[in-house]
Amino acid sequence: MNKLYSFKRICTCILAFAVTAGIAGSSLNTANITTAETENQSYAENDGSDQTAQESGEPSQSDESSADETQQEEQSTGFDITQYAEQLREISKKQQEINEKLDEYQKDIESKEKEQKLIREKINSVNEEIKVLNTYMTALELQISTNKRNIEKKQQEISESVESFKKRLRTMYIAGTDSYTTVLLESNSFYDILMRMELIKRVAEHDDSMIDGLVKLKSEYEDLQKELDEQQAEYDKQYEQYTNQKEALSKLYRSSTEAQMELKAQQNELKKQNEAYEAERESFEGSLSGILKTSSSGGTARDDEVAATMALADVKLDELHKSINDRIENGDELGEYEADYYFAWPVPGAYSVSSGVGPRWGSYHSGLDILAAHGTPIHASCSGTVIRTNTTCTHDYGKEGSCGCGGGYGNYIIIDHGNEFITLYGHLTEVDVEIGDQVKKGDVIGKMGSTGFSTGDHLHIEIRYQGYILNPAFYLDVTQ
Repeated sequence: MNKLYSFKRICTCILAFAVTAGIAGSSLNTANITTAETENQSYAENDGSDQTAQESGEPSQSDESSADETQQEEQSTGFDITQYAEQLREISKKQQEINEKLDEYQKDIESKEKEQKLIREKINSVNEEIKVLNTYMTALELQISTNKRNIEKKQQEISESVESFKKRLRTMYIAGTDSYTTVLLESNSFYDILMRMELIKRVAEHDDSMIDGLVKLKSEYEDLQKELDEQQAEYDKQYEQYTNQKEALSKLYRSSTEAQMELKAQQNELKKQNEAYEAERESFEGSLSGILKTSSSGGTARDDEVAATMALADVKLDELHKSINDRIENGDELGEYEADYYFAWPVPGAYSVSSGVGPRWGSYHSGLDILAAHGTPIHASCSGTVIRTNTTCTHDYGKEGSCGCGGGYGNYIIIDHGNEFITLYGHLTEVDVEIGDQVKKGDVIGKMGSTGFSTGDHLHIEIRYQGYILNPAFYLDVTQ
């Protein structure tokens, strides 16, 4: 009984399993069919929706599902690229910030370049103004020195006229004053009366003329003195401006590193040129057996040397002028080629000067530069004897350095005026005298050019005493 019951239960389980398996298979086929149809339908719908999504710029469901699947795959592999995307975004952000800063810096650079350009332009402008001021002051020095000489001459004329008038007064006092009544009473005849009246009239006219002359001389003297005072005031004003502009120039250089570098480069270049030029000049001066002398290289020491030499020269010139005047008063005459030690302007009609004595281009300029056309006649400033010439320089054009001819003077002439005074005329295109020739003041001795260390046509003239330079602006007389 029990065995029969157990058998039945086993059969029931087998039958139930078979039925269940059949139902499951049928359901599976049905599900597969349904799934295929659904997929086809979904594909068609998705195809339309994907196209719509692509047109609208929105991600499609398939893209989203693909992204999800990719993310699931990445998660499954354990490889996360989001960290790199984050890093790239950070780098991109930094680059953007850098680019913005670069744009700002570029604007700053352009602004700085504009600033540097303006500073350079300002420096050039100030340099040009300093150059003009220097030339202007040299011209004022010439006018002041000329007026001083004219005032001295006028003072001499006044002194001589006053002395003559004093003698006349003494004579009148001793002789007594004749009146017209005395003339009538003491005259022997009508003819005698007329002669005496004419004499009194002429004496009176002479006295009036003397008085008028003194008044005129006094007026001229006062006018000259007023003009001199105005010129001196103008000179002082320009000198102050010159000093201020030099200080402004120094500030401009200090304000700009680039300008400082350019200045340093210019100074180094000038230093090289000047060292070569000074060596050439020293060798040249040595070859002239002490005719030309220099004890200082430049700057304040050279200015002091010039001032000291001028003080000595002025004393000597006063002695010479007094001696010559005494000789003339005693009826003596100067020799045909004897110097009177008044130095005439060497280029009559040309009164434009470009440089005077003093620092220039990092060196020390030892003379006065007078501008005129190529070939303009050059005249001897004072009588004397030609002691040196050079005619070998063929480099007759403007240049920025020395060609090595004549110690930088190119073709030149040196005239000895006696008593340790000499004049030098440089950069000539033509020399019309020879060593040993005697020349008179005003004689043509050569033609203007640009030989030697010369930037253009001009005459470089030096006046020296005992071999050392003087400032020609204080000795050349533009009225002669």
